[in-house]
Amino acid sequence: MSEQQASKLDEPAELVRMGGRAYRIRTQVVVEEVGDDMTCTNDVRRSADGSFEMLLSDDDATSIDKSEQAILQITWVAVRDAFSQHLTAVSKKSPKCGARRRSGDRGSYRVSC
Repeated sequence: MSEQQASKLDEPAELVRMGGRAYRIRTQVVVEEVGDDMTCTNDVRRSADGSFEMLLSDDDATSIDKSEQAILQITWVAVRDAFSQHLTAVSKKSPKCGARRRSGDRGSYRVSC
């Protein structure tokens, strides 16, 4: 499916609600012929635009099993990266509730909302 065809699928994305906020989770997989001058590797690498890619030989790209494995490998790396960025950003936001250490008690916290 080309990028143009994929953009025609303008169905509303499913929103995931967490703590009253909405988060959109999106993904796109594009398989395209890039020419003969590219070196094929089995490594997932990050492109300049932040996406992930892997280059397959013509034989591997026409194999259902090898193409599927390549897409799953790329997806795994992309999912881990997205969760890492998301959780880092969320952890830097100030919490809605305040957690304060109880005086004289090193292990307990008092949470006030």
